[in-house]
Amino acid sequence: MFRKLNITKIQFSIILLILIYVTGFIGIVASKNPIDFLSLTPLNLGISAILLFINHEKGFRNQVFIFILIAILGYFVEVLGVNTGAIFGEYAYGKTLGWKVFETPLMIGVNWILLTYATVYSLEKYIQTKWILALFSSLVLVSLDFLIEPIAITYDFWTWTNAQIPVQNYVAWYFIAVVFCFALAHFKRNSLNKFAPFLLFIQFLFFGILNFTN
Repeated sequence: MFRKLNITKIQFSIILLILIYVTGFIGIVASKNPIDFLSLTPLNLGISAILLFINHEKGFRNQVFIFILIAILGYFVEVLGVNTGAIFGEYAYGKTLGWKVFETPLMIGVNWILLTYATVYSLEKYIQTKWILALFSSLVLVSLDFLIEPIAITYDFWTWTNAQIPVQNYVAWYFIAVVFCFALAHFKRNSLNKFAPFLLFIQFLFFGILNFTN
């Protein structure tokens, strides 16, 4: 298909990703009823994950189990978090992220693997030591979470008790991310993903501009 379009797979992926995020941004900011665009958030996450993984190079079959495991563990960490308040603090998910089971959107597991994978594979060529890669990747993820949190509250991704984001949330995010990022770094071997930096960059750009406009 890509040959017929005279375009490479990564070029197609980047163009599609830009179209998705630009359309979403315009729809959220300019529309009188942004809920119509926000309801597409699970689809956005799903397409982003597909684009990320079709650009994975080398050893996907040998590593897919760790991707699935991180998505499942990420989901159940959130289940415990939202139902006990003991991990991230007291919060509740809204409708924006789609279907919920145990008060937790199913897509939140996809979001965990999407972000941890994109970050590790963006930084892996600069940092070779696995633990350092995991520690630094987690700092990047917490930085992204700082941008996501205000937008999440505004657009009903989730809400915090007393409308205050606890420091506990960022601490928990960091240490959970360290575990997931280290697992990815450990099992990645010689695999790579040239699309990952574009996805990570557009996440920072999207939420950064939304923060600026709100």
